[in-house]
Amino acid sequence: MDKNRVIEKLSWIFQSSLSIPGPITNDFKEEQYRFFENYVHFLQDNGFTTKEILKKGERANDDSQITRGDLTEEGFKFYPFGIRKWRERYDKAKDKDKAINDFGFIEKKLLEFRKKQK
Repeated sequence: MDKNRVIEKLSWIFQSSLSIPGPITNDFKEEQYRFFENYVHFLQDNGFTTKEILKKGERANDDSQITRGDLTEEGFKFYPFGIRKWRERYDKAKDKDKAINDFGFIEKKLLEFRKKQK
């Protein structure tokens, strides 16, 4: 598989009429940046990345992305299992701030994932 293949890029969210219910506001963009930062740091903190995608304190922007080569083999498997599920949960949530910071949810997904890997 091509290590340069982009798995996710923040600007894609802002270009898709499926992912946004109305006009793009600065608040919506800031939510997306924070959410991306949260799950990138989660991936990094749990050894799922091959490099530092975002440094501590570094802000995400429209060009922020994750490529295949940024993820370990395990990280590539965890991404759809955990991160995409977290995104689905966020998309359905009434309280978006709570969903963005719901590390309890992603921690449970990590435990599930680790059990399945044994």
